[in-house]
Amino acid sequence: METEEEKLPFEDAAPPHTAEDFPAGHTAAAGEDEKDEVEYYCGAGPWHPAWLQRLRDARVFTFLLCLFSTVEGALVSGLTAVVLSTIERRYRLTSTQTGALASMTDIAVVTSVIFISYFGGRGHKPRWLGVALIVEAIGAFVFSLPQFLFGEYETGSSSDRDTETCADEIDFSSDCTSANNAAYFFFMMGNILIGVGAAPLFTIGTSYIDEIVHPKYVSIHLGIFYMMAIIGPALGFGLGGLFLSIYVDPSVNTHLTPRDPGWVGAWWLCYIVCGALCLVIAFPFFLYPRVLPNSGEVRELREREMALRGRTVVRRRRAEDRWNVVREFPRELKRIAMNPSWLFVTLGLGLASVTISGFASFGVKYVENQFGLTTSEASIITGARTIPTAGAGVITSGLLIYFFKIRGRKLPLMGLVTCSLAVLTVFGFLIHCPTPELAGVIVPYPDG
Repeated sequence: METEEEKLPFEDAAPPHTAEDFPAGHTAAAGEDEKDEVEYYCGAGPWHPAWLQRLRDARVFTFLLCLFSTVEGALVSGLTAVVLSTIERRYRLTSTQTGALASMTDIAVVTSVIFISYFGGRGHKPRWLGVALIVEAIGAFVFSLPQFLFGEYETGSSSDRDTETCADEIDFSSDCTSANNAAYFFFMMGNILIGVGAAPLFTIGTSYIDEIVHPKYVSIHLGIFYMMAIIGPALGFGLGGLFLSIYVDPSVNTHLTPRDPGWVGAWWLCYIVCGALCLVIAFPFFLYPRVLPNSGEVRELREREMALRGRTVVRRRRAEDRWNVVREFPRELKRIAMNPSWLFVTLGLGLASVTISGFASFGVKYVENQFGLTTSEASIITGARTIPTAGAGVITSGLLIYFFKIRGRKLPLMGLVTCSLAVLTVFGFLIHCPTPELAGVIVPYPDG
């Protein structure tokens, strides 16, 4: 008996609107459930020039997001590791203080990313990314403020250029460290702002790519995006090594060389450059509309894919007011936290980041002390060794998953095997150079 062919959900849905369906300045409905009109054209207010509509290409948005990830990687993972030992010497900080300083970025991301992802996901995503870049730029400028507020650097003295007592006794409880403590406060505040600015990148940014790129090509866009995120730290290591070979006060003539123990490089120049880049990259994000013309088509393709897999598609209406969004937040958070797959993947990523963050913070300092290198040389060597291997690991894992069709439960098994192999390399740190025997510090003077 002949039966009617069963139609898939959304089979009879009307074709989505495209940019050609609307003249310049007009608006279109963003979907059946979204009654508010959404402007599809790039611009600001009544200004929507034709040449600016090239930004609507998904490849252009991915390019801008790649620039964002590159600068973010340079600031968070590259420059912080490079300048830690320099500012520790410049402002007489302890290793505990520099460790806490390096952790502030991660703490800021952890404490803010949930709220930013929730409210930003229901708002104007490109504008959230633009604001994030401005916050990151402000953080970079705040981090560099001590260079301009506390005078020039003098060899063998603290930043406030006090008497020899500060250099000889190094009493951190005395008044001569007041400027150093103030500088440490600016460093902490700068890293907090940088962390808050970096939070939306891998949440709101990637979700917007998922909304505007055809499902067939989204993996390519995300692959390029994550590749640029790996290049970011390499840029940070390179910039840091370059600027640290310049004296901290370029206008001052000094007899010191980069190999002198009292040398301090121009650590602050790195943050000025990255802050300026953040401001430049932020501008185009404010010109993007909430959605692009093909967003409706991409959403319907996603829903069809989920329907074919037997999953229920839940369409959420836009909240009538902001208070509804706030009231729904605890419920949404509980729903995600009760998902065991999400919970264990997040736990695994958190444990992996402990190792990565520790190496990023003190890797340069370790290489500098173990092999007697300058900070500039250590940062370049560390970046040249770390970034290519990290990139090779990402590419290799992607190829293994693609060719061997690793899916489902095999994926966590692959992660377990590779992480276990990585743990074995930790024993390499047991091979180290002997500590120099400093007379009067480790061993007594020959003459007593």
